[in-house]
Amino acid sequence: MASEFLQYLKKKKLRLGIIAGIFLFYHLLFNSITGQILVDKIASSVFAGKFEANVRSFSPFYGIKFTDVKLYPTTDWGTKPVMTAKELGISYNLPLVIFGRLKISKISIHGLELDLQQRGNFWNISSAFSPGKKEEAAPEKTEPLTEIRTYIPVSAFLELDLKDINVHVNSENGSKSYSAGLEGLELGFLLDTNRFTRIPFDLKVLDLIDEFQVKLNPENQIKLKFQDSSGGLDHPFRCTLVWERVEGSKSGFHSRLDLGSEKIPIRIANRVSAPFGFSLKYDLDISPEKKELLLRNLEWKVGEDTWLEGSGKISDFAADSGKVNLAIQKSRIRLAPLSDFLHSLGFDSFSMSGEASLAPILAEGDWDNLRVLGEVRGNGLDFRVGKKRHSIPVFNLDWDIRIDPQSEKDPGPKIPLPWMRSFAFKNLKAIYNEILLEGNLNYSQAEGPNLNLKVDNFGLGDYLTGYSGKFSAELSAFGKDFSQLDAGLKLRARGFRFPLGRGNSGNINLEGGLKAIFHFPKKAWGLEEILVSNLNLQAFSPEGNSAAKLNTGGRIGLGEPFVLDLKKAGLDLDLEHLVPLLPLSLRETIIPVRNQVGKKIGLDGDFYYSLGNHGQNIQGSLGVDLPGMNLRDGKLSLDLKMIGSSSSKIKIDKLELSAFSKKLYLGLGGELTKASKVGPSPSLGEFIPSLKGELKLLSPQEAGLIKGLFFQGEAGVKFNWYGSLVQGNLISKNSNVLLQSGVCPGYDCKLYKIDGWNADVPFAHDLSIKETKNLIEGNKRKFVMNYGRTPAPNFTIRQIIGNHPSLKGTPFEYSRPKADSPGLSANMEYSENYLRMDYLKVYTLDGEIWGKDMIVNVGSGDPEKMEYSVSLRVKDIDLKQLLPAKTQAKIDDGKVKADLNLWGRNLGDPVPNLNLFFSIYQIGNDFGKSAINIFAPSNILTDFIYGSYAVDKIELELSKGLVYAVILFKRSILGTIIQLENNQVSQQRMPLANFLKRAQNEIETFNQ
Repeated sequence: MASEFLQYLKKKKLRLGIIAGIFLFYHLLFNSITGQILVDKIASSVFAGKFEANVRSFSPFYGIKFTDVKLYPTTDWGTKPVMTAKELGISYNLPLVIFGRLKISKISIHGLELDLQQRGNFWNISSAFSPGKKEEAAPEKTEPLTEIRTYIPVSAFLELDLKDINVHVNSENGSKSYSAGLEGLELGFLLDTNRFTRIPFDLKVLDLIDEFQVKLNPENQIKLKFQDSSGGLDHPFRCTLVWERVEGSKSGFHSRLDLGSEKIPIRIANRVSAPFGFSLKYDLDISPEKKELLLRNLEWKVGEDTWLEGSGKISDFAADSGKVNLAIQKSRIRLAPLSDFLHSLGFDSFSMSGEASLAPILAEGDWDNLRVLGEVRGNGLDFRVGKKRHSIPVFNLDWDIRIDPQSEKDPGPKIPLPWMRSFAFKNLKAIYNEILLEGNLNYSQAEGPNLNLKVDNFGLGDYLTGYSGKFSAELSAFGKDFSQLDAGLKLRARGFRFPLGRGNSGNINLEGGLKAIFHFPKKAWGLEEILVSNLNLQAFSPEGNSAAKLNTGGRIGLGEPFVLDLKKAGLDLDLEHLVPLLPLSLRETIIPVRNQVGKKIGLDGDFYYSLGNHGQNIQGSLGVDLPGMNLRDGKLSLDLKMIGSSSSKIKIDKLELSAFSKKLYLGLGGELTKASKVGPSPSLGEFIPSLKGELKLLSPQEAGLIKGLFFQGEAGVKFNWYGSLVQGNLISKNSNVLLQSGVCPGYDCKLYKIDGWNADVPFAHDLSIKETKNLIEGNKRKFVMNYGRTPAPNFTIRQIIGNHPSLKGTPFEYSRPKADSPGLSANMEYSENYLRMDYLKVYTLDGEIWGKDMIVNVGSGDPEKMEYSVSLRVKDIDLKQLLPAKTQAKIDDGKVKADLNLWGRNLGDPVPNLNLFFSIYQIGNDFGKSAINIFAPSNILTDFIYGSYAVDKIELELSKGLVYAVILFKRSILGTIIQLENNQVSQQRMPLANFLKRAQNEIETFNQ
């Protein structure tokens, strides 16, 4: 028995010896000496600067500890170390990894001094490290991680101990140089986890924590320093944050925060700012055992004022029916001390004054029915930024909210905020820059929302340059829920003015209103439709007279497609009261229109517009009421489609205009295709048209159209527009036209009547012609000979009657039929961009006027390049019929025969560019003497000389605004005694104005 025991001791002793040998060998191999050798070896390869440290302990399984650590930059930064530390250490327990425990027992840094220096873009600490090799690896596209898996159960432990940390920064960068410092930083951190197999990257990671502790400067203050060219700061600050386990509790936590300082001295431009301070504090206890959160001493102070102060408790917070009782009992926010502090810092352009309060605020109730209510008050608030002032002398608001934070219902159109049981914003009253805002907003899931808001004395000129006026409005909205809201708006304005061009409008008073329903049928806040039952706006003059009135209603669809559908839209204008209110530029435009259309204008109709993925559709009808023009039933109807996202094609299904009981009709239809880069050029904007249209007047009996215009018969234009070519016919079938103005019948009546107008004139105009070729050469010796056989005319007028050209109140026949021939006939055609008229015959003054080769060259349509030419023969016209009846008996012979050639270019300035040759080869003595008086000054001698001759021929020429005339005389008995050179009198270069004045004076001698 004894021998067996001795054998056991020998074996045990051998094992213990082996373990002791291993232990002794480990400590001989891994100790402070070998650690020092290893650290020096590694430091020489890692650091470019000098590194000094004393290794106090070293173990690859349990950690390493340094004392008296110093790190130097390269010599060009000096000999001062960039970092010193009294103690650096990291301790861990590597063997515990075998048991699934990752434990970093402590990372300790004591007495750390960082002295950082910057020169330009370089730092001294960067020079302390050897430059590494930059290897740019190609980025691999990987799916973002949501968690890390360990596959085996593990836990972790970490403790961090930082004491007496000081950091100094000195930047040398010219005018941007500065120095900064942080002294006395302390941080304790501890983290211990439960066992886990995965680490999630979301808030679930908090479930892994078993113990958590933070202590940031729990007792000592930190000191902040900063200095640059503009100022500096050197002052201690409280910076305490504690989160630790409550003593005697397994799971309870206590947290404490204290940030801030009092009387902070900030130096700006060698002067110290006004003393100012701030602080934020709280004291918080969390007890999972009691399921209680206790908040004490919540305080936020700015200067000497407590902006917020509160406390409270949450009980049973882990249960579904937790109890909340939190309150903000005190709040005083004075802005003047803060403004004084900012002024002392140099912010002189910014100032504040007044006082506000956010208390009381009370939160009480359960998690599923939490009530939060409070008040907001403001008195004498005033903010100035530069020259802009924001004054709020009064701000009052009471609010009451009930919420269900645990609600898991999805938002819907009826209840977009399912966690919101109800809210009420009551007794709102705010005055901002003399603008008054009052109202209430209430909501509950049972009764829906209800809003009443009033705005008064809103000055538009304060927000829009050039505009002025004081506006007021009342807005209301309500509904059973948020899926349908009925809204109403009343608007009023006094002294509204707006700019346009270089002028401003007059003072306008406005009154308007809106009633609409907003639909949110499918999702929360998803507005899809607005039904407008009434939208009205009326403008008044300062005297209260109505100048303009707009009324409409309809629907706006905000889905696919977008739809704007207006019904019964009406606009009434009273130009007599509207024009004085408009800016000068609009007045100058509308005044001539007012004289034509009358004092009142009425427009009404419907309008539909849709915009979808495949194109746009526009439909509408517009009624026009112009009493001043006798137009009471004008109507414009439109139906067109814009096909394609870029409107590559416009299809006009209907474009119709009718008026005067449908006696006037305009119809147009077809397509507009957007031109391609390789196809033909566009002729209508960027489109190529393919259109058919008709403009027609049709009235079996004589009927009034616009004021002063009467029509009977059928007349109009039919046309096709394909590409650049517009062609068609001007058609009239036995039409009668009457134009009159003034008081008819009466002495001041002006009347012109065209009877028996028939026409079938073809036309073709090419819009692609961009140049006007010269087609006309003037020839003053070109005479009209007898026609002989002529083609049937396509343009005839039986008779033209109107006011006498010189005798007021006397009718005159400008043309009248002769036998079976109409008073005016011609053969007309418009093609190749010029108008040609031949075989003109006019029966007038018991004579005839023949014309041929009449051409108007339109070309490209530029008036300055247009040409015209006409040749006329006047045969046996009796001029004395133009004279009063009492004067006609004194004229022996009024018959005249003559040839007239007229041509020219540039209709933009026609008079200087007119050329005319007028040859009279038969004229009576009386009118011949009048012709002499026009060209030759009248006196006793000239009257005696010219009276001895009879006029044989008169030739008159107009060129460049000057008149040239030659009067040829017949020989007489007296003429053998008194002889004129070549039997003629001539007048050279008489200005046209002088000629017309003399002619007018001579004509007036016959009318006396």
